[in-house]
This record gives sequence, structure tokens and C-alpha cells, in this order.
Amino acid sequence: MVTLPGVGRKTANVVLGHAFGIPGITVDTHFGRLSRRFGWTTSMDPVKVEFEVGELIPQQEWTNLSQRMIWHGRRICHSRKPACGACPVAKICPSVGIGEMDKKRAQLLVKSDEDFR
Repeated sequence: MVTLPGVGRKTANVVLGHAFGIPGITVDTHFGRLSRRFGWTTSMDPVKVEFEVGELIPQQEWTNLSQRMIWHGRRICHSRKPACGACPVAKICPSVGIGEMDKKRAQLLVKSDEDFR
């Protein structure tokens, strides 16, 4: 797929995973940031992130993991001010505390689907 004009690894992994059931890791800005916050990688290179995370996560989980990480990064674990106090994975996150810890103030930072329309 990456030989098609305008199709890179990210697009190819999304299409292959969702349309054809071929697992792939979609590394966008959010996935890369969260992978580093979770301690899964230190790399800034998307291809390296893809392969390093792929070594940690079972292949059958790659497509769904990618979508969940992207969703989480867009709505809760923002780049500048994560909503740690409203995060459902805060108890297991090695980066907890880098963002707002007060539950009420953190909840105000959480974005909904409406914020993306």
C-alpha cells in the first residue's frame, strides 16, 4: 500500500487493520507521545516506535491498541496539560502527575466528541 501516492505507513496500517483485518500499529503524534509516557519507547521516530511497541504488544491487539491510544491522547492525555486526575489508567501510568491531578479540574480538561466537530 505504501507504494500508492500519498499513502504512508500510518494510513496503510489503518486501512489494513480496519478494512482487511491485518494487524498494524498506527503511530501518529498521540500514539508516539503516549508510548513514551508509558515507557514503551524513548524514540521520536514513528517507524522505530512502531517496531519497539510491536515487540511488547501481541500482534492481534495492534489495530485496536492504536485506535485506543490515539483516542486517549486526543481526549485525556494531552501534550501540554494531561488530565491525570480524570485518567482511567492513572493507577498504572508511570507518568501520572505530569498533568492536572485535581479530579474536578482534570475533568474540565477532558475533551468530548463534540470538541472535534
